[in-house]
Amino acid sequence: MIVRYSLFIALFVLFIFEGTFYQAFAPDFYGFPYELIPRGMFMLILLTGIYRGRGYGLLYGIFFGILYDIVYSSVLGVYTFGMGLIAYVLSIPLPFIKNNLALTILTVISGVALLEYYIFGMMILLGITDLSNDIFLTVRFIPTLIMNFIILTLIAYPVKLWCQKVDSEIQ
Repeated sequence: MIVRYSLFIALFVLFIFEGTFYQAFAPDFYGFPYELIPRGMFMLILLTGIYRGRGYGLLYGIFFGILYDIVYSSVLGVYTFGMGLIAYVLSIPLPFIKNNLALTILTVISGVALLEYYIFGMMILLGITDLSNDIFLTVRFIPTLIMNFIILTLIAYPVKLWCQKVDSEIQ
């Protein structure tokens, strides 16, 4: 029973971690010139969608996007639409992507890049930020992708095994 809900529990823990614990130890508080935005929850949603199916990716993307909008965002619907759509589109049910870890990592990092640019574009469109594209690229986008790539390379294979275990337990 606990195995069935373990992915949901892990996503919820990452949701809490990204917003609270990380904010207390954010590098920009200590004079670090770059913004590092952890997207562990979104990466786990994408990995779940790739390994378990589009339905799971879409469901988790919309559910946690709504939570993200309510708790952390000033505009409702931006994260909900972005996470849901990107998770659905990138949850490609092709066996060669599931079996090739490098393609899986490339797909998930592409999803993080799409989400970051989508959020940036929406915030410019709504007039919430006036950051230029050059500053966004150097201060936030590239450092965020590098940090999330490092985290993803560490967790991608264990998550693949975990999803396989969940699927075998459910069946």
